[in-house]
Amino acid sequence: MSMEVVLRQKEEELVEIYEANLENARNLQRTLRQDILPGLVHELHLEDEGERRATSWLHDLQSIFRLLRRHKFTVSFALEDARDVLLWRLAVIPTEIPRSSTSFIRCLPTNVRDPFGRPIIVVKLCDLLGSLHDVRSALINYMELLRLHLYTLNNQQQESAQGRERPILQYIVLVDIDRIPMQSVQCVDLITWFIYELIPRFPGMLAAALILNYSWAHSGVWNIIKRLLPKSALARIFFPSQDELLGFLSAAAIPCDYGGSLPLLTELEDPLENFVVNREEGTPGMSNPPAQPAVSDASASSSQPIPRVPSISTYSHLNPYFGYPVSRQGAPTPKLRHGRQRKRDLLRTLAALWWSKWRNRFLLLLCVVVCVITYRLRRTPRMLRWSQGMSGLLRLPARI
Repeated sequence: MSMEVVLRQKEEELVEIYEANLENARNLQRTLRQDILPGLVHELHLEDEGERRATSWLHDLQSIFRLLRRHKFTVSFALEDARDVLLWRLAVIPTEIPRSSTSFIRCLPTNVRDPFGRPIIVVKLCDLLGSLHDVRSALINYMELLRLHLYTLNNQQQESAQGRERPILQYIVLVDIDRIPMQSVQCVDLITWFIYELIPRFPGMLAAALILNYSWAHSGVWNIIKRLLPKSALARIFFPSQDELLGFLSAAAIPCDYGGSLPLLTELEDPLENFVVNREEGTPGMSNPPAQPAVSDASASSSQPIPRVPSISTYSHLNPYFGYPVSRQGAPTPKLRHGRQRKRDLLRTLAALWWSKWRNRFLLLLCVVVCVITYRLRRTPRMLRWSQGMSGLLRLPARI
């Protein structure tokens, strides 16, 4: 099955799921704003700025839908995850997102879309791995800008006369792997962190990753990486040839670096570079190219994030040590609370999993056994006399 057919099927499936569960997403959004947020504000003693930051994310209905879809529309799991995401956002994402000076990831202009109307991102993996600075904070900030970008596009689309009822939910990612190191441990560590720690905080934003400049020399690295990825991620990774890429996106949506008719990637305007957020209203938007940075520099931001709190449940899917108690105090990622995986925690987890799976059947079996024993005692005099005799024997030492 060709790449275009697979992506078309996935897009049609997403449309059906969105239309069928939009009301569920609105109900979850309402529950988060009315029930979860007030408790969070009281627990963390949030001031107006912190509450405004949390509320701005809750206004994003598409993010709520993607989170609910990640949990297969199980509201209880989605509520727990939403609370963890809110805590993570308050602790990690800065109040003012620093202006990014990195060149390893760029968003193509707003008018450049794939056949399904989704924006396109280009990632240069060689520049990403070759950076001398820690790129994780830059990736976190850029993912937040991508979320805000979708939120803005959907608002503009809804206000326009030609707006579609279904919003834009995802991006298409072009990953250029040219000149990456063949034996890169950093590549494996970074991809593992991105898949298991960052993506769960921005679920469902990436529709597919198209790997460019792939050759047999990269097969060794790919064989290692694909063992780390979940099946859901592997199903969205493709290795198109030049003709397949042009057949899917067309030359008008591809920079000339990769055989398209657009200008060079470095000459294209990244719409996220001029992204601003109205802090009074809590609404993001696009502005004309300003003389000064649209977002504050990292050095200019004086506000500090709130302290991290140990909020992840022992049995949460976000817990990388599932079944073992963890703590996030003083660290952006969870750590073992006791410094090791204790056997008592393992036995407790196995017992909890067994009870959650077999509880109903066990209780039913227990009721049946009690009913059978009661019936036999009433219907069989011999068993009744035997029972009374045993009771007498047990009372005999007390008489002596």
